[in-house]
Amino acid sequence: MDRSLIKKKLLDIMKQNQGRWYKPRDLMKQSGIRENDYHTLKGVLIDLYREGSIDQKGRHQYAFKPKQQEKTGVLGVTSRGFGFIELRDGSEVFVRAQDMQHALHGDLVRVKILKRQSGDKPDGQIIDVIRRQQTEFVGTYQSDRFGEWVIPEDKRIRVRFAVAEGKPSKVENGAMVTVELIHWDVGHAEPLVQIKEVLGFPGDPGLDIALIVHEHGLFTSWTQNALDQADSYSQESVVSEINRRKDLRDVTCFTIDPETAQDFDDAVSIEKKTDGWILGVHIADVSHYVTPGSPIDRGARKRGTSVYLVGTAIHMLPEKLASDLCSLNPDIDRLAMSCVMHVGKDAKVNHYEIYPSIINSKQRFSYQEVENIIQGESHHLSDDIHEMEKLRKILFAERKSRGSIDLDLPEAIIELDESGFPKSIKPSKRLTSHRLVEEFMLLANRVTAEYLMKVFRKAKLPGIYRVHEPPSIDDTTKLRSVLKRLGIEQSISSPVKPLDYQKLVEAVRESPFRHFIEKVALRSMTKAKYSVENKGHFGLAFPSYTHFTSPIRRYPDLTVHRLLKSYLVNQKDEESSIKSLSKLAEHCSQRERVAIEAERDHIKMKQLQYLSKHVGESSDGVISGVMRFGFFVELAETFVEGLVHASSLADDYYEFQEDQYSLVGRRSRKAYRLGDPVRVKVISVSISEGLADFAVDSI
Repeated sequence: MDRSLIKKKLLDIMKQNQGRWYKPRDLMKQSGIRENDYHTLKGVLIDLYREGSIDQKGRHQYAFKPKQQEKTGVLGVTSRGFGFIELRDGSEVFVRAQDMQHALHGDLVRVKILKRQSGDKPDGQIIDVIRRQQTEFVGTYQSDRFGEWVIPEDKRIRVRFAVAEGKPSKVENGAMVTVELIHWDVGHAEPLVQIKEVLGFPGDPGLDIALIVHEHGLFTSWTQNALDQADSYSQESVVSEINRRKDLRDVTCFTIDPETAQDFDDAVSIEKKTDGWILGVHIADVSHYVTPGSPIDRGARKRGTSVYLVGTAIHMLPEKLASDLCSLNPDIDRLAMSCVMHVGKDAKVNHYEIYPSIINSKQRFSYQEVENIIQGESHHLSDDIHEMEKLRKILFAERKSRGSIDLDLPEAIIELDESGFPKSIKPSKRLTSHRLVEEFMLLANRVTAEYLMKVFRKAKLPGIYRVHEPPSIDDTTKLRSVLKRLGIEQSISSPVKPLDYQKLVEAVRESPFRHFIEKVALRSMTKAKYSVENKGHFGLAFPSYTHFTSPIRRYPDLTVHRLLKSYLVNQKDEESSIKSLSKLAEHCSQRERVAIEAERDHIKMKQLQYLSKHVGESSDGVISGVMRFGFFVELAETFVEGLVHASSLADDYYEFQEDQYSLVGRRSRKAYRLGDPVRVKVISVSISEGLADFAVDSI
C-alpha cells in the first residue's frame, strides 16, 4: 500500500478517537492494512511522531496530538530565570526557565500554549525567536584553557557567552566589554559572540552609565542629518508662525519644574471668573519642528521616550530642541499647543478649546518656590498661585470622588559627588506644588482624551490613548491574602473597583507599613500602556485618558499633537491609520518599559555603590519578600533591598510558611513575616551581581 495512504488512514482513525492510545497491531486491524505493509506502518508512525502529529507513550503506543495553540508576544525575563510573555491583547503567558529555549529578555517570540497553568496565567513553551530585541550585550571577560568567555552583566541572562574562535583577544580578565551576538544555534549551550569594545574595569568613573546604555540598548547618538535639521531651526521660525496661531503672549503663564530641570515643556495660566476659572495648560509645540519622517523624527520615534538616569538624561530630542527652541524658557516667544478649559466651582469642565498658540512665559518657578508662595511668601504672581491652589483642591476632591487612586510613594533622591559616586540618598518629598502641577496635567490629558473620543470618533479618525486595565483576579486575590496576613481588614470587591484601592490607601495612611502596602497594591495592578482602543484608566478612574502634556520627552504626546493638528486643518496623514497607530502604540509601550528598567537598574546600581561604603552599619527596614532560602529587607532611609539568608538565622531552624509569607522557627516559633519591621546589618555588597547581604542585627 502507498505510504501516503497508510499515513492518511492512521491519522483518520486516531483523529476520530482522540485521547485513545493505539498499539501498531490495533491500528493495522482497524485500518484494514495488510500484514505485508506492517513494517511500513511502523515507519509511518515514527515519522508522524517526529513531525509532532501524534504522541508516543512507552515504546509502542500512539495517540493523536491535537494542534496546540500558538501565540506571539514579547518575553520579559525575571532575575530568577522564569518569565512572562506579553501578548498583543495585553494578556500574559508564564514561561518556566526550562521552556525558554534560546530566547532572551525583550525578544519577540512564538509560544506554544501548554495544558498546565500557573495561577490565572497559562503556561507556555517558546518554540521560535521571531526577532531579537537586543544583539549587543555587556559582560565581564574571562579566559581559561578551554576558551574565552563573557559573563553577561544582565542577570536575566543565565548563560555565559562564548567568544568566537580566531585571533586571541587582547583583553584582561575582569574587564567589562561589549559583545555582539553572532548566532545561537539549536543544540549549543552558549551563544556565540564577538567582542566589540572594552569599556574598562569596575569602579572606573562613568562606567556605570556606559553599562546601562549598552545593557538596555539605549540610543545616545544622532545622525548628522538630524543634527543638521536641528541646527536649521532658529527663533525666526517662531516669528514666522505668529500670524498662523492664536496669540497668547499677553496671557500670564509660567512654568513650574524641579530646580535642576533642563527643559520646560508645560506652562500654566489661570483667570478667575465669577462662576469658576479659565485654566490654561500650554505645551511646547514639538510637532512644528519634528515633522513625520524627518531625520529627527526617525531618531525620536526609535527612542520613544527620554531616559532619566541618576545625574544625567538621554533626551528623546536633540539638545538644541529639547533645551532651547522646544523649551518654554521665560521671557521669550515660544510655539505651543494650548488646552484652555473653563472649569466651574464644581470642578466640571464646562467648555474647552485646544489649538496651536504662541506664548511668552513670565516666570520660571521651581517647585520649592511655588510651595513657599502657597505657604504665604510674597510674590508678584502670588494671586495666580493661590487661585491655582484653590482650583487644585476642588479638582482633587472631584477626582477622589470618582475613586482615583492617590499613591504617595517616596522615591530615592541620590546626590552625587564630583566623581559621580553617591554621597547621600534621601526620600523624595511630595509638595503641594507637585500636586498642583500634577492635577492640571491630569485634567488637560483627560480633556484631550475626551476630545479624541468625541470629535475623532465622529470624524472616523483614530486616536492614541493611555490605558490602564483592572487588576487580574489572581493579583487581587494575592493582595487580599497579604492584607489579611498584616491584619488589615479592608474589603476588596469582585470585580475590583478603583475605589477599593483608594479606601485601602486611606486606611493605611497612618500605618507604619504604609509605603510597603502601597507598593504591594501597586504591584497588584496591571501596567499602563498605549493603545488605539480606549479601555479607560483604572488607576485614575477616568473613562478616557491620553498623554498630551510632555512631547519633549514622550513620543505618544508628540503623536497626539499631530493628530489634533491634522483634525484642525481637516487633513489626514498616513500616520493616522489604525494599523499604523496601533503599531506605534505597541512600540512606544515597549520603549517605555525599556526606559523604566534602565532607570530602575541605574538607581539600584547607585544605591549599592552607596551601601558599599556602609558595610558593617545597621539600619531599620521592612521585610519586602519571603522565600524558602531567606527574606528580603528594604532599608527605610535609602530604599536599598538586601537578602537575609535563612542560614544566617543561627538561633533556630527556620521553616518556610508559604501561606503565611513567613519564616518560622521550628523550636521558638519566632517568625519573620512579610511587612514586619526589622533592624539589619549590612554584611556585604556586590555591585556587579546587584546583590546586598544583610544579617538581623540582634536575635
